[in-house]
Parts: sequence; C-alpha cells; structure tokens
Amino acid sequence: MKKTIALVTGDGSGPEMMVVACAIAIEAAKKDDIEIIFEETPMGWNAYHQFGDTLPKESLERAIEIGTIFFGGVGDFKNDSTIGKEKPEMKPEARALLTLRKRMGLLLNFRPMIYYKALAHLANVKPEMISDKGIQQIWIRFLLQDSYFGNANFLEHSLPNTNSWNVAQLWGIKPKSDVSLNDDIVSDLAYYRKETIEKYFRAAFSYARAKGLPLISIDKANVMARYDYWRKIATRIGKEEFSDVPLTHQLVDSANALLFTPEKLHGVIACGNEHGDILSDGAAAALGSMGMMCSSAINPDTGAAMFESGAGTAPTLAGQNKANPLGRILTAAMMLRHIGAEKGASAIENAVRTVLINGYRTIDLVSGREQPEALLGTEEMGYEVLSCL
Repeated sequence: MKKTIALVTGDGSGPEMMVVACAIAIEAAKKDDIEIIFEETPMGWNAYHQFGDTLPKESLERAIEIGTIFFGGVGDFKNDSTIGKEKPEMKPEARALLTLRKRMGLLLNFRPMIYYKALAHLANVKPEMISDKGIQQIWIRFLLQDSYFGNANFLEHSLPNTNSWNVAQLWGIKPKSDVSLNDDIVSDLAYYRKETIEKYFRAAFSYARAKGLPLISIDKANVMARYDYWRKIATRIGKEEFSDVPLTHQLVDSANALLFTPEKLHGVIACGNEHGDILSDGAAAALGSMGMMCSSAINPDTGAAMFESGAGTAPTLAGQNKANPLGRILTAAMMLRHIGAEKGASAIENAVRTVLINGYRTIDLVSGREQPEALLGTEEMGYEVLSCL
C-alpha cells in the first residue's frame, strides 16, 4: 500500500533532522507493507525566500488535501528579527502553524514524555524520582480556541460599525501584528466553546481508558472563569461517561512544581492551549532535552493530522550536524502508528531506546553523570537508529 504524506522540511536545523527522520520512517513502514511517499509542501522562511510567502497558497492547499503532514518546524531568529520585523504577518510560527491547526481542525495535541529507569541518568530530575516501572506522562494539549486564537476568531466575525467591533476597539483586542507603543490598552481574548471542550475531554478520557492511566486535568479554576467552566465540564463527563477512569484536578502553578517529581504526573494530562504549550516544554526539559520531544496534532472527527516535534528548529546549530534528531524520529513513529504501520512505529521506538541504552548521545544529551559511548552528530545518530531497526 502506498501512502502520500505532505512534507515540510522547515527552517534552521529542521532539514538536517528531517532527512534522517524521513529515511527511518520509509524503512520502518516497510515492516507493515506500506510505501511512504513524501511530497514537499514548503513552508517557513525557506519558502519565503523561494516564493515570497512563509505559507504559500499551493503548499497550504495541497497539505490540507493530503491530510497528513510531517512538519519539520519553522522560524529562526535571524529572519524573525529582520524580515519578520518589517513584515510581522509573515512570521511562520503563527502564520503557518496556527493556520494549519485552524483549517484542519487539529484539536488534540499529543506530547508523550516517557521516563525509563534505565535512562534515569539522562533526566534533569533526581534519578531516584523515577520508579523501576518507569513513568508515562501523555500530555494532551487543547490546540484550538483559548488565548492563541481568541483575538483572531473574535475579529474574524466582527464587522466595522457593529457593537462587537466597538468592544474590540474599546478593550484593545487586536491582531498581534497591529500592536504598537501608541496603544493605551491591549488585551487577548481567551475562550472555550462547550461543544469543543466536550469533544476534547471525551477523546482524552477514551485515550486514558485505553492506556489504563488516570486523567489529570490542569486548570486555573480558582481564578479564571474559563477554567472553572473547563473543570465543571471535565467533572461532569468523567462522572457520567467515564466513571472507571480516575480523574484528578491540578492547578497549573502546582503542576509546574510537580515537573520535578514526575511520577506525580503519571497519567494522561489534559491542559488548555496556553498551559499545555508551556508545561509540556517544561516536561521535555525535565525528561532530558527538548530534542527528545515528539508531538502529533489530530482532528478526532476527520483523522487529519500533523506530526511535528516540539523541539523547534535549533537555528543556532543549523548546518553543523549537531542537532538531536530523536524528537523528529520519535514523531515519525507517532505518524506511522496513525497511518496503521504499528510494527514500524514500535520498531522505531525500540531502536531509539536501544541506541540510548547503548550510550550513544547527541551533544544536548551529555550529562556530567556519565561518559557517553560515542558523541554523535545528527546524521550519525540517525544511522545508529536506522541500523537498529
């Protein structure tokens, strides 16, 4: 069976990491008799230099049509601070990512953090904090609405000379690109819709049930109205539809402190767009390195999906063969599982674990508590994983 996947190689060190991740995905998928065909759909600053747009219309429409995207990350400091300063609307992290999430309805953002006892010395927490059975933290970030989409969604449906437009002007609700030092007030609108939260929590509870894990819901219900709403809906759905799944509520500030004792966050973790973005990055750092983060964004209704490592583009390492490709490679495993290549996905995950247990490291994974078997570059680490398949 052939499967076409839209490919965004990305900016910074993205292309270097995606070369090895794509090669591994193609090889691993053969275990399930699937032939992967990657079709390039350029986005990011690299696309701007070719086409004058960080989100070319042809790339956007084709990626949406294909429905499955392997995304290498976009954005870099140099272009953000030069071209991006003159044309802020072209900054690709907002222009490309937010547009894809909205157009494709990517509600569920899975970010798994798995602690293995055999690799406890790599974590940035005390090794004794990791139990012999290991720890699973499956972060599911609510990827739509909230504060990242509020202003744009509000203004999109607000026309001049209407009451809502006047409210926007009065309270300083505006696109980020319009903010200036001349403004007296600037605000961000954050919101949740009942239908969307219910869909999200049913998916999160179902996933927790399938994994045999508790659901930990992160909120700020003691202060914020939208998170009181969030907690009420989570509680009702848990009680009425998933009474067999243990549910606990955790305030976001105390959840941040628990990153240092990761077993206390063992489970499926439900969190809003902004909180999920921040906390899961912290969890990746606690696990050992942002370079290990894998991520998927999925529409639970259509199956449309984007697979993007949360590790960013590592622009300071671009062209140096130093960036850690393991986050991209583990993201490829998530992608294979989504398209039905279960054997290939498991093979990749086992290969990455084997390479790390055997002592191979990229520069970001070297700790003062060990002498690595070998310090590898991006390409060499990819080869080691490929050889373990």
